[in-house]
Amino acid sequence: MAWPRRIRLFFVRKLAWLLIEAVVLLNKVSVTGQDGLQKLKEDNVPLIYIFWHRHILVVIQRFRNRGARPLISHSSDGDLVAAVAEEFAMRPVRGSSSKGGARAFLELARAVQEDKAEVLITADGPKGPARRVKEGAALLAAKTGAWVVPISWSATRRLVLEKSWDRFMVPLPFGRIRFAYGAPLRIAPDLPAGEMERVLDDLAARLNVLEKQAGGEA
Repeated sequence: MAWPRRIRLFFVRKLAWLLIEAVVLLNKVSVTGQDGLQKLKEDNVPLIYIFWHRHILVVIQRFRNRGARPLISHSSDGDLVAAVAEEFAMRPVRGSSSKGGARAFLELARAVQEDKAEVLITADGPKGPARRVKEGAALLAAKTGAWVVPISWSATRRLVLEKSWDRFMVPLPFGRIRFAYGAPLRIAPDLPAGEMERVLDDLAARLNVLEKQAGGEA
């Protein structure tokens, strides 16, 4: 990466951190659904959190300072997201289905099995289609025995980027943010042929219901 771009990225990541922190702090935040997670955390069970790509901003802030391992693509946009995640004391894993996917999968598997790290994965990937769950998170859970936890949020005051592929959502100050955890679930390591599609559809339905429960527009 060229030095001018490194310098620009440095200032952008600092500004993004400040804006995200400020806008969340200027909202009243409520959280639901954590009760089902408590026992798993006490037992040090590995967890994979999945969410729609449009919800990245508040998810990054919610999991700050916990050493979480978000999966982020190798792209110019991914460089920025990874830099911002690092500002929130996360440890990004870079890769996607089109580039670096196999290496990222192995790194995440080690993070889950050996470090018991909290893994964050955008269910519909870095480029969509929107609200279509890709199989990476399900395969990772099946291989490692980790529990999958759907998460979502909505805000009473928000900006929706209508022209983006995922209708990306940005919370605005002086409203309410509702952050919701869904029920944790396991994915069988030996799914019969054809069952994966059913699992992915079920995960998508859970995410959409969770967004509605948080007050969103799914």
